[in-house]
Amino acid sequence: MNLAVQEEWKERTHPSGILIVDTGRKGEMRQCEALAQACGLHWNLTIGDTLPEVEPALILSFGRGLAQAIQLKKIFGDRPALVQLGRPRLVPPSQLDLIILMPQDDFPSEPNVMQLQMPLNGADAAHTVVKPLSGAEHGTVSVLLGGPTRHFSFTPHDLTDLLNRAERLAGGTGQSLHVVPGPRTPDTLVDLLEKRYIFSPQVINRDPLHKILQKKGRLVVTADSASLVADAWRSGNPTWIYPLPPKYPPIQRLKIMADRLSPEIRHTLIRRGWLAGGTDFLRWYRMLAQKGLIRPLTEQGLQNPHWHMRHDARDKELLDCRDRTMAVFARREGRT
Repeated sequence: MNLAVQEEWKERTHPSGILIVDTGRKGEMRQCEALAQACGLHWNLTIGDTLPEVEPALILSFGRGLAQAIQLKKIFGDRPALVQLGRPRLVPPSQLDLIILMPQDDFPSEPNVMQLQMPLNGADAAHTVVKPLSGAEHGTVSVLLGGPTRHFSFTPHDLTDLLNRAERLAGGTGQSLHVVPGPRTPDTLVDLLEKRYIFSPQVINRDPLHKILQKKGRLVVTADSASLVADAWRSGNPTWIYPLPPKYPPIQRLKIMADRLSPEIRHTLIRRGWLAGGTDFLRWYRMLAQKGLIRPLTEQGLQNPHWHMRHDARDKELLDCRDRTMAVFARREGRT
């Protein structure tokens, strides 16, 4: 092992702490770090394939980072507890101590499974209420662009339609418009954006996300990013979602076909680790809209451009995750 890496681990590790599997995806890591900080335990990230100098009490993984987490758990004699954020793929739920599903995850219920209403991006254990932000009428309409994913397409036509609707929203509220390209926004869409606003380049805003979220106004988020939806909603600003066209990968089509026959068959296969769970973003977005937490940027939605959340919203899910995780931690400590 490289001496410099050894020294880094000596400085960053601590007995009975949390080891987070680094997936390299900012949205995922922010959620893992929020949970680790809420637990009040020392935590550190994996450094590539390098083993930590001190055995962790708990390994925290997200999404596809589960494979490395399982490998690390075996290396340490199966002693560390294992908490997974996001649906586990092709791993029996019984092999994990706790599974924290994202709101879009479609996965059978189990005693060790809990599901979020919002991802943990922007969550703070010290703030358990999201209050509608006053003064939104005097800010801007900021459009936070994502990009195409396995679940949503994002074509030039979609961008044009999105910008047309965003301009109508800004016109209806008398606010200026800012469009914020994201790290996943394809160059072809950025080029189209720059051509559209060639005579008004101030419309394109490249400020960091945290600065955008600190401003008062309205936020429009594309449907591809659950993390951005959570960040926008927790800012307290009125949050609108642009409904990108959904994709239906082969596995999603198989899920739909299986559910028409018997959902329990699919759930049984998932419990045995023979089938990965699915996702259903549209179900989640419908639920948020019905609760008055977000509004779709549709023709119907634009009939009330001054929409905003009417009441404070409870936001205790990070505390719930902390309590479940600490219960797992306590059981692990009781075994050692």
